[in-house]
Amino acid sequence: MNKFRLTALASAVALASLSAAPAMATPFPATGTVTGQINFSQSITITCNFSATATVVGGDVHLTGLSFSGGSGASGLCGTLVNPNSGPWIAVGAASHSSTVVTITGVGATTVLGGNCSGSIVADVTDNPGGGHYIDIVGPQVVSGTPSNCTVNWAALDAS
Repeated sequence: MNKFRLTALASAVALASLSAAPAMATPFPATGTVTGQINFSQSITITCNFSATATVVGGDVHLTGLSFSGGSGASGLCGTLVNPNSGPWIAVGAASHSSTVVTITGVGATTVLGGNCSGSIVADVTDNPGGGHYIDIVGPQVVSGTPSNCTVNWAALDAS
């Protein structure tokens, strides 16, 4: 399983479906980081390196300080032409949910060309044997956008 991998398309945010998994055995850390790659599609498809700060707020996990960047197999458009929205992206119930299937609200991306997307996606949160948790988004999942909807194709994120 890859660690927080999200692929983003220029001016689009793609969301993915998830598969069921066993319930989490360890609690989500009170604060930490989420990193990986994400795949988004709108008029084009791109893969971006993703990073965010994760903070437990009640039973939810808030992702803030979101950033996209290129390199290591990710597009050079990331962080220059396409960026995550201002957030937060909220993994509802991820810190205390009895199920590993959660909804992440506020997911979105913007481009310098005026495109944007925003909406909710479904993800699977499981224990990472090395500590922390994996947040897996399997696609395609569609969110509303302009000039067209966006698709999140996949993501495998590592929250530690």
